[in-house]
Amino acid sequence: MRVLPWPIINTLNPEGSNVANIAFLGAGMMGSAMIKNFLKGGHKVTVYNRSQEKARPLQAFGASLAATPMEAASGADIIMSSLTNDEASRECWNGRAGVLQGDLKHGAYAVEASTVSIDWVKSLAKLASAKGLRFLDCPVAGRPDVAEAGKLKVFAGGTREDVDTLRPALGAISAGVTHMGGVGSGIAFKLIYNVMGAIQVAATAEGMFACEAAGIDVKVAAEAFSTGATGSPHVVRHSRYMAENKHEDPIQFSGRMRIKDVDYGIRLIEERGAQSVLGHATKQVFGQMVELGVGDRNDSELIDALRMAAKQRVVGKP
Repeated sequence: MRVLPWPIINTLNPEGSNVANIAFLGAGMMGSAMIKNFLKGGHKVTVYNRSQEKARPLQAFGASLAATPMEAASGADIIMSSLTNDEASRECWNGRAGVLQGDLKHGAYAVEASTVSIDWVKSLAKLASAKGLRFLDCPVAGRPDVAEAGKLKVFAGGTREDVDTLRPALGAISAGVTHMGGVGSGIAFKLIYNVMGAIQVAATAEGMFACEAAGIDVKVAAEAFSTGATGSPHVVRHSRYMAENKHEDPIQFSGRMRIKDVDYGIRLIEERGAQSVLGHATKQVFGQMVELGVGDRNDSELIDALRMAAKQRVVGKP
């Protein structure tokens, strides 16, 4: 078992142990991968997931299961969540059986790793502080395969002292932790980051479909896009899937989730006086997936929605 060094663990475990007691809320693909890596790092993990059956396989890796978020958080040094949206996060942290309703270890760390709105992060930070918790927003970047490899990027918002204290533990799940600034700066950056990513995926789908419509071999187009100045990691990955018509299974990032992230991002950007013209356009492009009934498919399948929409336009012509 690989035990990660924790030079300032005494702020959490006065007895000097390298092991942190972690409560983890959410055992989806991302959460499950992070939980496994925390366990590989020698930490103790208690898991809450709305569907216990989905979390049960984690017991084989050494995790304990809890019936409620409040139960999971009891006695924990670090309480961390990886959940779908504001509603799921709010319920786990502040619902009837939520974390904040229980007796918590004073000075424990509350870590929101979900991609949620900055408004909710700010509210959660105040609620957590009122319960004697140290709060950080630490959203992560990377798909489930990156999470499995323990190579996520962590964008941390909070005091430098708190970020540095948790840096060794977060090393179990990540390739690096970037301190973005005070509370809220981690999620602010992640939302902007995800808007930029979604713009690239939407542009790839439109570009690939335009090549197809122009009679260009899409495999040749994917190679040219990937090796040219347009070749970001998003373009490389998605153009290949689109060209080969082979998409991720199980689905790792759906069109509907892209819309959710872009929506939170646009709100953040515009409330601060900046513009998100491309964000709005991207939301509209992905919205076609939902309108055509394929919103829960892979984001790379956006090209199929564009094909469907084009056929409808042709059929609808007089």
